[in-house]
Amino acid sequence: MDKKKISYLILLCLFSLSCTLQAEKYETVSPNGKLKIKLKIDKGTQYEVWYDNTQLILPSPIGLHLADGRVIGNGSVKSVKKRKVNQTIDVLVGKNKELQDTYNELTVSFNDSCDLVVRAYDEGVAYHFVTRLNGEITIISEDAIFNFASTPTIYYPECDANYSSETDQSGRTHQVHQGYRNFERLYKVYKGPLEIPYERFAVSPVLYEYPDSPYKVVITESNTYDYPALYMESNGYNSMRGKWANYPKETIDSDPSNPYYWYSNHLVVTRENYIAKTDGNRSFPWRVIIISEDDKSLLNNELVYKLADPCRLTDTSWIQPGKSAWEWWHKAVLEGVDFPSGNKQLSLQLYKYYVDWASKNHIEYMTLDAGWSEDYIKELCSYAKEKNVKIIVWTWASCARENPSDWIAKMHSYGVSGAKIDFFERNDQIAMRWGKEFAERLAEKQMVAIFHGCPVPTGLHRTYPNILNYEAVRGAECNFWEKTLTPEYHTRFPFIRLLAGPADYTPGSMRSVTQDEFRPMDIDNTPPMSMGTRSHELSMFIIYDQWMAYLCDSPTEYNKYPDVLDFLSKVPAVWDKTLPLQAKLSEYIVTAKQKGNDWYVGGMTNWDARSTEVNLSFLKDNVSYQATIFKDAPNSYEQPKEYMVEKRTVDSKTILNINMAKGGGFVIRLEAEN
Repeated sequence: MDKKKISYLILLCLFSLSCTLQAEKYETVSPNGKLKIKLKIDKGTQYEVWYDNTQLILPSPIGLHLADGRVIGNGSVKSVKKRKVNQTIDVLVGKNKELQDTYNELTVSFNDSCDLVVRAYDEGVAYHFVTRLNGEITIISEDAIFNFASTPTIYYPECDANYSSETDQSGRTHQVHQGYRNFERLYKVYKGPLEIPYERFAVSPVLYEYPDSPYKVVITESNTYDYPALYMESNGYNSMRGKWANYPKETIDSDPSNPYYWYSNHLVVTRENYIAKTDGNRSFPWRVIIISEDDKSLLNNELVYKLADPCRLTDTSWIQPGKSAWEWWHKAVLEGVDFPSGNKQLSLQLYKYYVDWASKNHIEYMTLDAGWSEDYIKELCSYAKEKNVKIIVWTWASCARENPSDWIAKMHSYGVSGAKIDFFERNDQIAMRWGKEFAERLAEKQMVAIFHGCPVPTGLHRTYPNILNYEAVRGAECNFWEKTLTPEYHTRFPFIRLLAGPADYTPGSMRSVTQDEFRPMDIDNTPPMSMGTRSHELSMFIIYDQWMAYLCDSPTEYNKYPDVLDFLSKVPAVWDKTLPLQAKLSEYIVTAKQKGNDWYVGGMTNWDARSTEVNLSFLKDNVSYQATIFKDAPNSYEQPKEYMVEKRTVDSKTILNINMAKGGGFVIRLEAEN
């Protein structure tokens, strides 16, 4: 062979090698061209994220490690497909009636029967693995690494790190890790991953704020079923990684022969050395990276919802969001009634009073929390039906799952319309099946639900819209025990937790006091206090996402303030359109929401007083609106129950100037005039 042919073959080999290497680098870009996710696949898969020309996440490995030694994401590339999607999602229950679902998708198919699917939206990027493997697979661990391009400030919903003694029904005690059982976390703020203490992990979503830039990144997940939920922990300098609860090995009260087996939270005592054992032919959860250069955009980011499976119910006509009266927070105290009240005096007579009040004030539901009795539930449901009020009853998750008499079917036979299911207290693989199983069983009986003591939502509210609320938030009940529910917290969690889905905060306290006056209390027949002004509290009914909006205080307390009661009777729980107007993380929020021809605007601030301009240019042109404005009085910081109400005619050219007290807020109802 002559030298020219040899040289040609060498060049051809080098060219082929170059093409092969190039073929292992891929990228997809968001529809607006700003957001980019790049992949490098070379005996493993790495991704990186860019916004405009700024790199936000450096090359970071991803993959699934199987017990047999295989690593999903480590194979050679078989093929690559791209597609563009531009469609509309009709939302049955939510804060926007329609969502524009526009993204560019890249699917990398590997030779070892798995795919990596990557999507780039204008509001974030996401990826997940899809496997087509025979039989059952065991997943030892997952690589989900996030190497940040600079040192972020981290808003970290940190879990407890201690073990505590838990007593089972036989009297035996067990040491249980408390970090895996509670999802209503406060946000600790760390100046980078290295500040996070060893073995301190957080539930997701977690927010990362880039220094000296407008960028914020929120990491969370979507469509998680039959797989443990995502935690996060430090991975060293400027790096974070995913973490998951290992598969349960031994749980408390696990013997089905125990007659009270179904009345236990079944906390995990010991765990296996793997995180999941699952069908090898499946889709895995989406890992979601939300990007924002404007804080207010986080208040209307529905990427988790978009990535979830579409609704699986063929008939949804019976699903009714709304508001609910509720006795538990205010200890069932009813002033001035001619029958016993209080949390130790729950009775049919007492609950009929709540039903009458709900009916009179156009409140769709009455929720019976812990302490109600089956002795009168059937009669109460019959009475409530005549009053056009639906009944929701509380129970343990284990009761709904394991009660031999089929608790859900029994409640349906009584006429109950929904369940408040509490004490999940786990988010391992087994526990992450429960929500979907409950949703399906409840839907069969045309019943709605609120989940409490539950994992953070991951899009189930799209797939099964009969699940209206999820707790996984430090809600109003914490005023019983601690001083954490401050206006700073109120203006922080909507930017983080609400990205995952609706939250059952249960607002509506009429017991506002100053920060100095506030005392936690959990005393029979004694309603607790709350921090923030009355107008601040009312704004939660507009700002917070809650498809079942609870009125946590007593009917007799609301009756003292007819103007407040009128507002609460009319404010919707779900919306046609959401339009954040002004917002800064942990400082203030001003949001407008539309229902039909009317609009509502809610504003709240932290402990800093501030003035704000509300430009009503979002209103329909050439239409006048009657504005009812609840706002802080000049002395509302010192007297938080004080507020002012103003009524005036406005239009799309109106700009309102509103002062918010420390811990204050406002609400505006804008009713279109005929």
